[in-house]
Amino acid sequence: MSSMLDRFYERSAHLNALLNSDPAEAVKQARKINLDLGTDERFNMMGLRAAILVDGGALTQQQDAIEEGLALFRELHSSFPVADVTYNLANGLVAATGSPPRNADWLSHQELTKERRAEARRCFWKVAQDVDANSTLRTQAWTNLANQFSSSFRLGEAQDGWLAALEIDPENGVAASSAARNLLWLYERGGCSELTRIEAIMLAKIADQHRDRVIQYAGAQAAAQIAAFAHELGDPPPRSPHEDPFIHWVERERLTLAPVVELIDPTMGKLDWLMLPGILERDSGAAGMPPPVFAMFNMLKSDFILTRDLLWRASDENVWPATGRFGDTLDYATYGPDASALILAHRTSLDLLDKIAVAANHYFELGLPPDKVYFGKLWRGSPDKATGVRPLNEKVEQAIRGGANALYGLVELAEDYDSSAGILRTQKDLRNAGTHRFVVLHDLGDPAQSRQAPEIEHHRREPFTQEALRALRVARSAIQMLALSISQHEQGLAQRTAGLVGSLLVPDHDWIRGRDHET
Repeated sequence: MSSMLDRFYERSAHLNALLNSDPAEAVKQARKINLDLGTDERFNMMGLRAAILVDGGALTQQQDAIEEGLALFRELHSSFPVADVTYNLANGLVAATGSPPRNADWLSHQELTKERRAEARRCFWKVAQDVDANSTLRTQAWTNLANQFSSSFRLGEAQDGWLAALEIDPENGVAASSAARNLLWLYERGGCSELTRIEAIMLAKIADQHRDRVIQYAGAQAAAQIAAFAHELGDPPPRSPHEDPFIHWVERERLTLAPVVELIDPTMGKLDWLMLPGILERDSGAAGMPPPVFAMFNMLKSDFILTRDLLWRASDENVWPATGRFGDTLDYATYGPDASALILAHRTSLDLLDKIAVAANHYFELGLPPDKVYFGKLWRGSPDKATGVRPLNEKVEQAIRGGANALYGLVELAEDYDSSAGILRTQKDLRNAGTHRFVVLHDLGDPAQSRQAPEIEHHRREPFTQEALRALRVARSAIQMLALSISQHEQGLAQRTAGLVGSLLVPDHDWIRGRDHET
């Protein structure tokens, strides 16, 4: 056994060194690895051959090598669906799809590769959520999943993913650098606070301080690029901790409705200052009133803020009126308004998705009756009779090709949420249970030992709370994507509109109501 492992490690070290110096030769030698071996040695050599073919193929742009390595990873995964094989399969899928081009072919690339990219997201998600997996593997899975989100303009979810990677490994400079670049891109678009840039600097410094970890995760070339990037930004100013526990919680859980997922500046006065841009008026008879999309967006924000408050207050049973008397079910279940507030917060977070779809349908003039709009179904047409593929709704495609790239993030999020295999499908199922049946939460014991009935789902309270937080972050990201897609669309309209374009100032609601005395 030891001699077999010695041969494997020796060959692995040789091929990985060759991968850095001569990747084409590494691919050639990997193809010569004999797989006609005993079971254990065969699977070890199969994994090595697959990894070198995928990585070397990506470095030398040999698609056939990548595909060959991917096929080997699939065979391995069918026999050993463990975390490291699942992670390697995801990386093989990403290599096979390639990076999306930054030109007019971006949408075509995303559509042609959507099945493989969805599979890669499922694999990365599975590893990231596996608490028994190696922490190095989990932090890299979060990093790579966030990269996938970012490539489809799911920028809020991407930031969440990179920050989750940093929670597992605070020295993950690859995640820190990616998060910094994401913030700077949004900052340079305009509309962000100065704190966006400050946080980007803080993250870049984390990346630069841990070059060894960057080399471990992404190689020496990436480490050099990150170091140069960090040195361009200077040093961040000091920050004091928040005194208000609610503000501290909102920042820690990333639950502000700002243009980006960022730290909180207490001097701004408002946590949730994400606003729509100026809208080019389409109705000549509007009599000077703002378009209806402003009312829709205001209600999305209002519902989000209330849901977040419910979630915050659900953590303390003493803030609710103790007017109810309940029979104990002898299974450590918790009953009362605090438990119901937690379940309602989860449900309401995901109900916002359908309202986001209604607002998008109205603004982008997609043509569906508002009572027939569902977040999971809006974005695509009927399946093609020959292929079964659902093409993009014609007007959705037109808007994206017109510059509203962030709209594709909503398309992809809807598929992760609505598809039976989507990474967010469990959120939809849990929302449906809370809406149409009963969800009972338990703070102790094993819910599986409760008396069971098909009308009731039993969950541990703390994991359910984490699901509710995740659902609210999904809603936050979807609202941010809606705002960004509208901003991108308006920019495109302004560029394509000839002649003078008049504007209407949409006043601040608190100012109109006499409630805001801030300048």
